[in-house]
Amino acid sequence: MTPAFKQYFSQLFSKYRWALHLLFWLIFFALNYIGTAQGTGFDNRNFPAPFPALALTIFITVVFIQSYVILLWILPLYKKSGKYIFWLCLFAVLFFCYLAYILSAKMVINSIPIMSSRPEFELIFMLKRKAIMYVFLSSVFIAFYYFVDIYDLQKEIRKLEQFKTQKIALESSFLKSQINPHFLFNTLNNIYALSLKKSVQTPVIIERLESLLHYMLYDCKADLVPLENEFTFTNSYIELEKLRHKEEQCKISIDIKGDAAAHRIAPLLLINFLENAFKHGTKTSFGKSWINMEIEISKKEFHFKLRNSKPAKPVHHTFSEYRGGIGLKNVKRRLEILYPRRHKLLISDQPDHFEVNLVLNF
Repeated sequence: MTPAFKQYFSQLFSKYRWALHLLFWLIFFALNYIGTAQGTGFDNRNFPAPFPALALTIFITVVFIQSYVILLWILPLYKKSGKYIFWLCLFAVLFFCYLAYILSAKMVINSIPIMSSRPEFELIFMLKRKAIMYVFLSSVFIAFYYFVDIYDLQKEIRKLEQFKTQKIALESSFLKSQINPHFLFNTLNNIYALSLKKSVQTPVIIERLESLLHYMLYDCKADLVPLENEFTFTNSYIELEKLRHKEEQCKISIDIKGDAAAHRIAPLLLINFLENAFKHGTKTSFGKSWINMEIEISKKEFHFKLRNSKPAKPVHHTFSEYRGGIGLKNVKRRLEILYPRRHKLLISDQPDHFEVNLVLNF
């Protein structure tokens, strides 16, 4: 036997499946035995011994051999050799096994004089009379096998779905945890820059940072948080950035429309866009800069639009860097996981500004 056949054979009879095969044949034998006893009867003069017992034995034996020939050698052809070869071999096995059953039964009949002379036991008549019954009963095993196989397949699918769900949950948790060091790194850079200037705002920023980290570490552990809480977090971050940028140098406008109290959102989805807006729209700008954040909330949709000015003469920053950083890749992956087929994200480079459009379907 080839390794592939051994593996297929072990799968067919692994664990509890051998018991199901045994149970099937016990039931199959019992039903046919009862049918023989109630129909032709073991004590019927028209069917003297040993014909009923031999006929039943021949039928069970032929169907048994035929079933496992189909199961072990014919069914694998469906995937390996194509449909036409499969059906040709299937019908060939059914035909030859049926012919073997009829010829064996005819041999038994010919050995019993009282039966051999009866017209209903002519070979052609027997071939016609038993065909439908034989095909029906022999197909019962294949149907039983497929029922068991489909049941096992459904169990495997459920296990895979559980593994997939667990993997997605772990990946989502991991991606969200990456936001903390990313955000912290950027904010510490800001604090470091202010400390070099010996700015009096440094303690204020550290205090603001503490409240932001508290939200990130403790208040957004769930997959979804109240939209109001997320807005509080983003507004706190914007206020923190305002401490670093003078109002006459960077104009920041926020416009929120709709009822935020009735909705929930995946936490920390918006912060990365804001970080990039401040990083690329203000730090590298010459002269005045601006950031506009517009949010529209409807019953079924959340629309986030963020625009920031482009520096007249960019320094060491390109658009590809703006939309291809680790943080944005993180956000895109989280959107795929948390809002599959329920989000649209477009990041565009306009002549005078960068623009982010995010649409979420609640």
